[in-house]
Amino acid sequence: MIYLMNRGPSTLYSNLLRRNANAEMQTQLANAEQELSSGVKTDIYKSLGTGAAEALNLNAALERDEAQTAANSLLGSRLDTMSQAIGTMREAVQSTLELALANGAPEGGTAEGLQTSARAALDMVIAQANLNYGGQPMFAGIADGTTALQVWDRPRADTGLSPQGVIGDVIAQGMGTPAEVADRIAELDAIFANSAADPDENFDNMFFTGSTGDARMSASIGDGETLSYGVQANDAAFRQVLQGLSMLAATDPTAIPDDEAYAAWLGTATERLNAGLSGLLDSQTQLDTASARIETANTRMEDRALLYKNRISDLVGVDEYEAATDIKALEAQLQASYAATSRLSQLSFLNFMF
Repeated sequence: MIYLMNRGPSTLYSNLLRRNANAEMQTQLANAEQELSSGVKTDIYKSLGTGAAEALNLNAALERDEAQTAANSLLGSRLDTMSQAIGTMREAVQSTLELALANGAPEGGTAEGLQTSARAALDMVIAQANLNYGGQPMFAGIADGTTALQVWDRPRADTGLSPQGVIGDVIAQGMGTPAEVADRIAELDAIFANSAADPDENFDNMFFTGSTGDARMSASIGDGETLSYGVQANDAAFRQVLQGLSMLAATDPTAIPDDEAYAAWLGTATERLNAGLSGLLDSQTQLDTASARIETANTRMEDRALLYKNRISDLVGVDEYEAATDIKALEAQLQASYAATSRLSQLSFLNFMF
């Protein structure tokens, strides 16, 4: 008689179990190969457990610092461009100032070219002040306009007044005597100090086209640090430079008949230019200092980002040697399992009989 003996699970069930085990090992092998190629765990947060919160916080801080660094780089480029623009202004004004100093007295001999030089410098200052960066004027403050200064000979749309016309009207009242020159200078001082009798003729309403409020441009550069960089074309330095250039560009000084009046007019224009140049140098220095602060802030965040990345790599990274060892072990297990499966497939009914 033939007896059947209960010798454990059936061959079919064993095959199913082995097939499932093989599938699981294949998945593990694929994950191990992916980890080896990418250097990162396939299921980061599952493998980290309680350390997942640290990884999330580090990634968030890293992304925040990277965004801040990018924003700082743009701001630094803006400040550098502003500084370069002021440098160009100073060069143009310095040339006119030197010519004015050489002709402080009527016998200077080169005063004929002073008006032309002043007009060229005036146009240069206005052009540089109206430069845009990223679609925004650099010296207009927080205004959303497209310019910071009104073009010398162009009337404003709101008042119909041009700087050339306003200054020309003042000079047209006469400068034949020292007293008249003193009156003209006082009127110009009032205009550029925003205290003219006609408010439309004040500097901020006639020459300046930007924001006239107290608010200044500023930005956060990271770690709670705020940077103010509000150099505007209505700052005292700009007004002094523009007054001196306007005085020289609006009239030919050789047309002033009185030597004392001539000297007073040239002397005042020279004083305004000299004071304005000093102020522009201070503004340029402030911009360069602000740019240096941005570089320092970016260096600090870049150094910190390196530490963050190293720590994140420690948390989510995969040891290449360990991953390669796991792959070899899984391949060996699969090969053994495939071999066992192959042997089982060759069994016959006789293997289960006495």
